[in-house]
Amino acid sequence: MNTLLLILIGFLLLVLVVFYWLQFRAQEESDVSEDRRVYPLLRGINFLLSEEPDRALQEMVKVARLNSEAVDVYMSLGEMFRKNGEIGRAVRIHQNILARPDASEKVYIQAQYALAKDFQTGGLLDRALKHYQKVLDVDSAHIPALKAALRIREISHEWLEAEALLSRIERIQSDDECLHRSYLIAETAELALNSSDLEQAKKLAGEALNVNRTCIHAYDILLRIAVLDQDKETVQTFGKEIAERIGEFCAVFVPVLINDQFNCQDVLVGIWNNHHDEELALTMIEHVAVAHGADAAKHLKNDVLNYSTENLRSLLRLAAVGISEDQSIKSAAKPWRLAMKRYTCGHCGVKVVDMRWQCPQCHEWGTMSFVRESS
Repeated sequence: MNTLLLILIGFLLLVLVVFYWLQFRAQEESDVSEDRRVYPLLRGINFLLSEEPDRALQEMVKVARLNSEAVDVYMSLGEMFRKNGEIGRAVRIHQNILARPDASEKVYIQAQYALAKDFQTGGLLDRALKHYQKVLDVDSAHIPALKAALRIREISHEWLEAEALLSRIERIQSDDECLHRSYLIAETAELALNSSDLEQAKKLAGEALNVNRTCIHAYDILLRIAVLDQDKETVQTFGKEIAERIGEFCAVFVPVLINDQFNCQDVLVGIWNNHHDEELALTMIEHVAVAHGADAAKHLKNDVLNYSTENLRSLLRLAAVGISEDQSIKSAAKPWRLAMKRYTCGHCGVKVVDMRWQCPQCHEWGTMSFVRESS
């Protein structure tokens, strides 16, 4: 017997106790009425014990139709089916609740929201949005529906619609989500940059920074535009601001500032000389090693940065790009470096290989940072 069946059995036994208590509170109801309510519940438990969940579900439908209090049982069944990956069953349950002619507004909202979650879990995002909107048509301040719709807009890269939903959430909660907003604007700027509309991209990235000066993505876009324009003065200006405001993230910009077309390595070296951030030095050395070979990386490490370390993680990273005399370490370090989880979310703690502006697990914006280990 699987876990879902055990959960259902326990839950329905609890409901059965509740039903007997309700009957005790309502002595005026006839014995026939009592039988009609309790017997489907008993049959449902019997079908579950016989591992016939479909027939058990049919009995629960009868219970829900016969007693309004049983709607909560019905909703819980749908929730359990969804969590078990049985989306079709969950959808049928919630659609049956909505088909009830006597459904209250509260029940209607609950069922529409649950149905939207069913479709979202099943990957039918357009249908999920439709049902979240039905919830909001009745209750415009339904925060869970607003946040779920916002998540779908973000998944679909519909940044303007996402920003509009964020504004509604801010107004209802009286909470300033400026960092979140700045990243949504930066994503819109990224779309403009990908379409070669540099002026619009620059304008939107600047707007993102006006909303929150720690939006790393906005700095990344502005630096890329400055490099394309070969505007060394702007690169230096932003490099200085980055070092002052978000110095721990300087390593993120290494691929942008060290390239063959317009090399701004000296800007990064200047930041290193002022802050001596180990992640910045390691990233520069790795980038140069990949682009120009181990000898160029050694020159950068020893002669330009004067960088040395005893940190095991850092030594392995150097060995992975060929800066080690021990060949056995080199061969072991390279695959380790390729799979190394370099970034971590400050909100949920998940670790990932590549930088993400939005955490892939908790979906918070601007929470990723470098993993920094002392050994």
